[in-house]
Amino acid sequence: MSRYQQKSNMFYLFLDKTGKISTANFRRLAFGDESLGCFRSTTIDAYVDELSGNTGWITFEQFKQFMQADTHTFENPLVIAELKQAFNEVDVNKDGFISSVEARRGITLAGERIPGISFDYLCQKFDDNRDGQLSFQEFLTNIKKIIHE
Repeated sequence: MSRYQQKSNMFYLFLDKTGKISTANFRRLAFGDESLGCFRSTTIDAYVDELSGNTGWITFEQFKQFMQADTHTFENPLVIAELKQAFNEVDVNKDGFISSVEARRGITLAGERIPGISFDYLCQKFDDNRDGQLSFQEFLTNIKKIIHE
């Protein structure tokens, strides 16, 4: 029996009369999957809320969408949610952009050192539209470039 079939059977155990399961039960079901251990629980919570449309319930179609996602690719919604959470942590003033000052703080907090490269240069390298700040889309685009290089 495949992992998908096992989880599908478990999904049916949690179903209520509406044909849905609560996000709490879905979370318990999903966290039994060891392949999700690389994601923070807050990322899982954010993704489950988004997946459910913030309704508190997961349909079987939403469950299938979750189970079919490849957690090892960049385009996976859990990976995007994890990166969004990291971006938001660095965006201290919550304006939706990362300034060079916020980038410096974020890299320092992450314990990273980038010898020979200034923070301003790094920000310029990621700032595709040259507006002096980094949008989430620019962040994603450039992280994806780095991963594929």
